[in-house]
Amino acid sequence: MLLTTSEDLLFVVLAFCALWLTVFLSWFLYYLIAISRDVETLLRQGRKAVETVDHLTHAVYEKFEHSAASLTLIAQAVKELVIWVMQERNKKVRKKRE
Repeated sequence: MLLTTSEDLLFVVLAFCALWLTVFLSWFLYYLIAISRDVETLLRQGRKAVETVDHLTHAVYEKFEHSAASLTLIAQAVKELVIWVMQERNKKVRKKRE
């Protein structure tokens, strides 16, 4: 290949520049895709963590809700037991006075 004119040299330089531009763009796209894949993986893990926390808070809420209902029943039973004990005590006190 003989470079006879300066135009031939210009075309060789332009072809070389196009080659390096293609290499650079390919390298840039490769790393851009790799970064976007890592970001997508990170977002998926974050979404999974948020769902786990959501399930945990929902389970804790349900436990408290059910235990609150149970505690209401237990508190009512204890209240009635205390009233019954007080009434029995009052009956014994009345019997002693008589």
